[in-house]
Amino acid sequence: MDDLETWIKRAQKGDKNAFENIYKFFFKRIYRYCNYNLKRKDVAEDIAQETFIKCWKSLPSFSLKKGGSFQAFIFKIARNLIIDESRKKKTIKLEEYLEENNDKNLEDDLDRKSEELKIRSAINKLDETDKQIIILRYFEDLSFSEVEEVVSIKSGALRVRTHRILKKIKEELNSNE
Repeated sequence: MDDLETWIKRAQKGDKNAFENIYKFFFKRIYRYCNYNLKRKDVAEDIAQETFIKCWKSLPSFSLKKGGSFQAFIFKIARNLIIDESRKKKTIKLEEYLEENNDKNLEDDLDRKSEELKIRSAINKLDETDKQIIILRYFEDLSFSEVEEVVSIKSGALRVRTHRILKKIKEELNSNE
């Protein structure tokens, strides 16, 4: 992470090569986060790209000294763009979804996909903030303090809420068996 801090400081001074390193470091995770939330690869790619454009533009206002995490900073930008995109109420056809999520060896992955769909279904029944908490904490591996920065919920309340959300997901999964 020392490299990241160096890259951030250099990028804040306008060093495009340093920002390229930041981009390479975070792009896959930001894209995966966008894709999970938007469920459309083309839109997720656009939103991921836009995340980095906004990040570049707002980088001068980011400060490591304020105790903020750069990871939380960039995920918050992505989250806000996802929210904006979701408000557009675009629909996706079932065929497109299945085509985008079709693996090379469907027979071997059927059980895994079935479990994944159950988990996604349970998560999608959560309200938007709860869904984001779970995705950021457990899919993107952000710390509680980083999730706190992204969703603007105090740490203690976030831990309690996360416990309740996990219990709700578990109950949903058990009720579907």
